[in-house]
Amino acid sequence: MTNPPNPFPDPVHPDPTPGPTPDPAPTPTPGPTPEPPQPPTPTPPPGPGPQPTPDPSPIPPGPEPVPNPEPGPPLS
Repeated sequence: MTNPPNPFPDPVHPDPTPGPTPDPAPTPTPGPTPEPPQPPTPTPPPGPGPQPTPDPSPIPPGPEPVPNPEPGPPLS
């Protein structure tokens, strides 16, 4: 006994027509290279502080005391 004919024959798939080739994705332009972070500047240790300025000119001596030639009246 032979097989009956297949009521659903395999359809013939024609080669699909290739569409337009898509353009390759544009290469992104690299931006400016960021500078590497700089290490923090070390804080210098605190110094001894402001020094007192030495007095450049010594105080001149005052006038010589004048002796009193006459004694005054006694205080009562």
